[in-house]
Parts: sequence; C-alpha cells; structure tokens
Amino acid sequence: MSLIRHAGLVLSPWRNGAGRKADIAVGPGWLIGFAFLDADAPFSDYSGHDRTITLVDGPGFTLAGPGREPLVVNEPAAPAAFDGAWLADCTIHGAPCMVLNAMTERTRWRHQVEILRGAIPPLPEPAIAEVLVVLAGDLRLGTETLRRRDAIRLDGSATPQASAEAVLCRLSVFRV
Repeated sequence: MSLIRHAGLVLSPWRNGAGRKADIAVGPGWLIGFAFLDADAPFSDYSGHDRTITLVDGPGFTLAGPGREPLVVNEPAAPAAFDGAWLADCTIHGAPCMVLNAMTERTRWRHQVEILRGAIPPLPEPAIAEVLVVLAGDLRLGTETLRRRDAIRLDGSATPQASAEAVLCRLSVFRV
C-alpha cells in the first residue's frame, strides 16, 4: 500500500510538450495521473492506447478533432473514454482545469475508472494496479488521513475507510 500525497507529486511535460502532468502510478504500457489543462492545446498522440479522462477541477473543456463528434467534459467526477490515437485539440471553457487520466496500451492492458461515494466495494477481479484518488471528503488508513487530491495505491493488504461524504475516483488496470 502506497500513500501518494498530491503536494509531493513531480510535475513533468506532456509527451508533446503542450501541457503539464503529474504521474501517480506508471507501468509498462499504462499510466494513471493528473494533467493540468492550463490553456488550449493539442492532446498528445497515444496511438494504440485507450484513454479515460475525468474532470477534477475547473469549468471543463472540449476535445475536438477529425473522426468523431466533439467530446464535451464539463461535469466533475464523470469519466469520459476515448481512443488515444484521436488527434484532438483541447479547448478549455474559460479557465484552467485539472483532470485525472488513465491510459492503457490496448493489446496488453485495459483499465476501469469509476466514481465511488462512501463505501469502497472490492473489485470483481484482480488488478495489476488499483489507485484511489480523493475528490471530496477524506479517506483513512490507520493513522493516516488522505484529503482532496491525495491518492493511495492499494495492494490488497488493508482496506481504507472512506468518510460518509467521500467521493473517490478508483482507477484500475487489468491484464487483457
């Protein structure tokens, strides 16, 4: 079990250099992390990957590009999935946003992103990575308390306790 404090995350540039990110958990062919949409910018090409993006803070954004209808994301804690090969341009809705990203190389991995309120049900199958990110309320593990934007990588050894008002994003990676 690993506690991951938001304040301790290291910022790095996106693959295309057009924005900033902070990785929470990374493996060969998969990634879970925050991204900061500070201004309008093209999204990085992740051909061969499936992506899910979840608004954490800000008024929202629109992804638009060839091959599909624009994807409008303006509701916090509502995961939105899309193909990583989609050459989308991101237009923010008037102010910067923070999002959670899950990306998996589809020939090796698949991911699941779900919003939990209060209780933390077990996963129906074993995951190679399971991360809980606090969106609201708090999460306790022994004497540790995780607050908004903090995360925990679960390994099955203990179950954290969520406050009644907790809103969590669970990001899980599974073998194909």
